[in-house]
Amino acid sequence: MNLRKHLRVLVVEDDEVNRRVTARMLESRGYEVETAADGQKALAHLGNADFDVVLMDISMPRIDGIALTRQMKKYSRTRDIPVIAMSAYAAPEARERFMNQGMDEYMPKPLDPEKLSRLILKLTARSSGFVDGEGLMLRTGGDREFLQEIADLFCQSAGEIIKEISTETDEYLISELAHKLKGSAGTAGARTVSELAVRIKDAADQGDLEEVRNICQEFNQALRLYREGLAEYGIFLHGN
Repeated sequence: MNLRKHLRVLVVEDDEVNRRVTARMLESRGYEVETAADGQKALAHLGNADFDVVLMDISMPRIDGIALTRQMKKYSRTRDIPVIAMSAYAAPEARERFMNQGMDEYMPKPLDPEKLSRLILKLTARSSGFVDGEGLMLRTGGDREFLQEIADLFCQSAGEIIKEISTETDEYLISELAHKLKGSAGTAGARTVSELAVRIKDAADQGDLEEVRNICQEFNQALRLYREGLAEYGIFLHGN
């Protein structure tokens, strides 16, 4: 898995004040940000680097946001990058209008930092072998702070359950603890830990305590992969 430390965002905005404020807003929330003052510069960035999402101002000189989005959708390298339209035009029909032009979402100016962060997470969420990103995003409403809080809490509680399992000798209690861990891991989107919990429960149900102990030794690796999977979304847990 090719992990980047942060989600990468391209901000295409001709107004310098808006461009700098938007970039700082995103950087403070853990995103890696590049900026472009017009469509031509944006195309140069898109040709030289990979981005997870593009924030696109609608009204720009030379190539406006709608025309640039249409160009992006023509090429395999850029067609799947989510585009969020930005405009001071905040009429109720604006979102539908821009999405009909090929944008994936719309945010009125001035941008709301929390709403923007949730929108980026929604558009970039995906399921992987390590993290059920789509499910986790839906269960937390795309709220990055709440998502991180839940993931941190899960990592702590999962560690405590594994410690209890590793010293328990009652197969029935181990099976119950593994079932609890699986449910918690499912809610937290921790596929690696959920799979480990299933294996522990199966071993306990078969009365194989040695196998239970062996599987418990894999927990730190499973949790590390979960953390790395979250890092794809720009979510970094405490203790990393």
